[in-house]
Amino acid sequence: MKNMKKFAAMMAALTLSACSIAPMAMTASAATITINGVSTEQAHTFEVYQVFTGDFNSETKEFTNLKWGSGVASYNDTAVTPNALVDSSIVDALGAVDADAREFAKKIVTSNTKACEDVVSVNGVATTDDLANGYYIIKDVTNLDGKDDANSAYIVQVADNQTIAIKNEKPTVDKQVLDETADAETNATSNTLSDMAGSWGESADHAINETFQFKLTATIPADKNLAAYETYELVFTDSMSSGVTFDSIEKVLVNGTAITSGYSETATDATSKAGLSWSLTIEDVKAIVNADGADVFGKSEFTVDVIYNAHLNENAIVDKADQTEGTPDNTNNNNVYLEYSNNPDHLGSGTNEKGKTPTDYVWVFTYGVDNTKYELEQKAGNQLAGAKFSLHNGSADGAKINVIWNADKNAYVLAKEGDISEGVTDVLESQNGATNKGTFNIIGLDAGTYYLVEDEAPTGYNTVAPIEIVISAEHSETNKESENVTMTLKNDSKNMVNNPVDTKTSSLPSTGGMGTTLFYLGGGAMVAVAGVFLITKKRMGRSEN
Repeated sequence: MKNMKKFAAMMAALTLSACSIAPMAMTASAATITINGVSTEQAHTFEVYQVFTGDFNSETKEFTNLKWGSGVASYNDTAVTPNALVDSSIVDALGAVDADAREFAKKIVTSNTKACEDVVSVNGVATTDDLANGYYIIKDVTNLDGKDDANSAYIVQVADNQTIAIKNEKPTVDKQVLDETADAETNATSNTLSDMAGSWGESADHAINETFQFKLTATIPADKNLAAYETYELVFTDSMSSGVTFDSIEKVLVNGTAITSGYSETATDATSKAGLSWSLTIEDVKAIVNADGADVFGKSEFTVDVIYNAHLNENAIVDKADQTEGTPDNTNNNNVYLEYSNNPDHLGSGTNEKGKTPTDYVWVFTYGVDNTKYELEQKAGNQLAGAKFSLHNGSADGAKINVIWNADKNAYVLAKEGDISEGVTDVLESQNGATNKGTFNIIGLDAGTYYLVEDEAPTGYNTVAPIEIVISAEHSETNKESENVTMTLKNDSKNMVNNPVDTKTSSLPSTGGMGTTLFYLGGGAMVAVAGVFLITKKRMGRSEN
């Protein structure tokens, strides 16, 4: 009898671990089980199977004459007969102080006989009606493959007008991009996970060919229901726009600790890394979190962070003005979604589908400056080829920036740091083509201050004064909670379009020209005047004598 009391308490406690339901007395009348806390985003379907029947004394809280219910086909690989007495050895084992009631439930194979019609939740509530006295397994059989939702762990419950409050928390995912501190958006947070300096946020400014970092963060909540999972899988799926190139995985951290194994990724060995869509899979994050005897999975919130290096390539979309509705089609953007285990039990017809979070976006901006060289006056036909400029960082005498000519873009593109390959130069020359004469456009600039310096004018022309270029922009994500997420860019920059005009040099008259003649005439006149003066003086001297 003592074991029967322990068994009753243990089985009632086997309710989904997020709730604390004490065993309640059963009566001869029909009973009801109400489940609260079901997702309101979609209806959930529950199957109900009777495990045991018996006589329950509401005064002594004891069961007698425990029999197998109609919902069990076998236990521990042994077929059972409905209404047959449960073997006392099973009762004794289950009534032991350290018995694991979940392990008992896993040994059950349900039959084709359900205790009632499937129960479908309405507005987050599912209710069973007219259940006979006994213990029941309640299985959440909702197909949630690809949905941002999680199945309940199976519920073992005494049917006696019970109310169960379940709590099915689910993981979330966030993607951020690292920006230099001076450029970072106002809501960016301080970087603590990267070796690069800067701040994390939803958007950033970067130069083409400049290496920067993305961070993917999955947050797994504190939810005792997670203890029902033997293994827990996470799959990040990350997609880059065509203007972004994957470089390398920087680090993977679980609960703040870097790991070097336990995951696989498809990016590193990809044939083409520009515009890449790739995945990183952790097959069992529970084993990693609970390593070395720890028992924290489901008991406290933890995160999984994936940091990787990338850069903008020459296909990046270049912004030269305001962008009032940047979308995934007209802006450099990256996105990620997370798939996660969402069916903790595989009783009977259990499946292995995964939940899926909404897609989260980040945005990367790069800028361009249009330049056209003119002679004498800015007007059609006066475009001037052959002027040589350099682009300086920060000041007119700051470091020169290396570029490389891109004929397809009809512009100079910033070269990758340290690139000394053929074609890399710090000289920007105004072009001499039929359609681009005088131009020397630049694309792929980060936010900041630059100076355009004319180092060499074409023969016969003067150089212009250095031109200050200030690229300053504000960007913010809008509609971020919807599928129609967009980005607003306010480009408050200076000298994004430049039309420098070279004037001709002043020239001295050539030898033998009028200037020389005047010089000779002037000199001759002075000699003549001097001669007249001397002759006159001599004559005056003779007269006085």
